[in-house]
Amino acid sequence: MTSSPSPPTSSDTEGSIEVNPPHPQPQDNPSKINQLTKSRSMIARFNGSSTRRHAELDDEEGKAQFFLTLLFASIEDSAGLFAGTVLFLVVWAILCSFGAQELRGLAAATPGGAAEQWLDDIESCKNAVSIIGTLFVFTLVFRFNACYDRWWESRIFWGDIISKCLELGMMNRRWFANEELQDRFSRFVIVYSYACKSMLRGKSLTEEGEDGPDLVKRGLLTQQELDLMEGVPSWQPHFCLDMLREVIAQLHIIPGGKGLRMDDTNKIHGQLFRCLDNTLKHMNDLIGNCVRIRASGLPASYDAITMTSFITFFLLASAVWSTAIGWMTPIVVFLASMIIMFLIVMGTKLVDPFGSDKVDIPLECFCATIEAQVHAIDQRGKSIIAVASASNSKKAVRPLAVRSESKATFHIPRLA
Repeated sequence: MTSSPSPPTSSDTEGSIEVNPPHPQPQDNPSKINQLTKSRSMIARFNGSSTRRHAELDDEEGKAQFFLTLLFASIEDSAGLFAGTVLFLVVWAILCSFGAQELRGLAAATPGGAAEQWLDDIESCKNAVSIIGTLFVFTLVFRFNACYDRWWESRIFWGDIISKCLELGMMNRRWFANEELQDRFSRFVIVYSYACKSMLRGKSLTEEGEDGPDLVKRGLLTQQELDLMEGVPSWQPHFCLDMLREVIAQLHIIPGGKGLRMDDTNKIHGQLFRCLDNTLKHMNDLIGNCVRIRASGLPASYDAITMTSFITFFLLASAVWSTAIGWMTPIVVFLASMIIMFLIVMGTKLVDPFGSDKVDIPLECFCATIEAQVHAIDQRGKSIIAVASASNSKKAVRPLAVRSESKATFHIPRLA
């Protein structure tokens, strides 16, 4: 069950820390050892396959590959619309170029005739087409900014979720005194992040491809807890928040205030509950904001106005450009319409930033970071207490053994 202490082994390369949960001490009661051993297996090594989905391309050599992957991933579900729209506009541009060529031939054959008048009228429409193009660009930028704001807002909310989870982990190891409840608290802080990820993708932790069974295997949940989460008609992140509140309540009702490191005579004892509850309220607000982003898409009028102005502009522009640049018109229309369709389709992808596409935010990386960092907090909590006790007693204390098992940080690529 136990191993002799050994010097810590840590890897500081690129800011990573490798940690492993401590083993129960031999003086513990055997029944308590079994409970703590099972509980402390909660932060086992993270299965990095999902993390590598984003992280494997986060280097100098992979930037070009990653860019192309994002570019084509943004249209993979809308390839038919993309290709059909561009092809239609190119064909129209070819017809306009052919018509302009015929008009120029007729105008040369009959100077001052109807063909020459038509060419003059078409060329005089340049200012009108420029105005329509300006309005179209405005609608396109307005729509894309609205889509991007949703994506960026979701990144901010998940950054706050990570921050609050780690804040709870640190308060847990600094203020609580009951090891069993501490371990349970850490478990549900980690499970909260995975529950958020599943719910924002419209799934449950128990569904195929989600993390519920893996969480049970890693000791972060018991099968009974997972079945209870699935059976209770509630959002699973809120189930985790209720479990965290229950742990806090159990700590506060331990006689004599012994559930906390400060007894009930300490003047800050009563303030700890308010601090913890405010953090849980903030976490509830954060997942609520993420649900709001996912549930409220863009108004249908945004897409209708954008596509209408897009088609209208290129139909008119192709006719006007063909009289000036001739057979270069299809080439210009092809390149310009393709870029604009990329923006339109990519904006549509950004409307729901919580999916599993490569343009979505890397929820797997965020959850893995929370799990590994809570693990690191639990490990260093023991060392900090030991060092602080040694400073007070003026005794030298050997640092706790740290074994290489899981990194505490993950490189997350910038998609913006």
